[in-house]
Amino acid sequence: MAPKLEGRDAIKVTKHIEQLLRQGRKPKELVALGFPKLVVTRVYRRLKKEKAAIEAKTPEGTKQTERHPETAVELTEKIVAIQQRLDSVEKELQRLGNLMNGLPEMIVLMTAAREFGPYMHDICPYHKDSVCTLWTWPSKGDIPQGIGEALAPDDEKGEWHIKPSPLYCALCPIPFEDRLDDMGGKLLANPLSGARNVTCQGCGAKGMVATSIKCTKCGRETYLGWWPKKE
Repeated sequence: MAPKLEGRDAIKVTKHIEQLLRQGRKPKELVALGFPKLVVTRVYRRLKKEKAAIEAKTPEGTKQTERHPETAVELTEKIVAIQQRLDSVEKELQRLGNLMNGLPEMIVLMTAAREFGPYMHDICPYHKDSVCTLWTWPSKGDIPQGIGEALAPDDEKGEWHIKPSPLYCALCPIPFEDRLDDMGGKLLANPLSGARNVTCQGCGAKGMVATSIKCTKCGRETYLGWWPKKE
């Protein structure tokens, strides 16, 4: 039979038993080691009641987990990750700021292009019945988005066309290139083409030249060219 404990000894033994029970030791093991059965039973029941009270206060489905202090390495990694996120947000805000700064110019460009588009429709030799006959694509998926309404093939070639948007026509340089080529051809056909670069060997005057031309209907002759200003 275990000796009766009193005073400080009883308190020390009780705390020791509580510590061992919290560590997972069984009451029978403690009794077998010589601890008073009455004290072991009393402490075990008290701990059991405390555990039941804690579980009753914990919401259902909530798991009790033991939290450990984070190490310096873990904290450093978290700080680095947060800093990277902040840098990414800062870059995105800067990009949005640049877009907002350029928005007024974009609005002016879009407005001008949409007003200029119909004019390009009128002068473009490739714009027929609202369809662009210049550009074709092998499939609908190859047509860039936003340039106009896709039109399915209606011939043996199987090529896709578009009804171009005014913006697309306004940005298309082909009509101007064709007109420049036409003007260049007319200039080359001019009999005085390049005459402005001729320098007189007598007086040194440059570009002051003229050529005789004749009316093929009445036979009257005249001169065509450049004369110096009268002083």
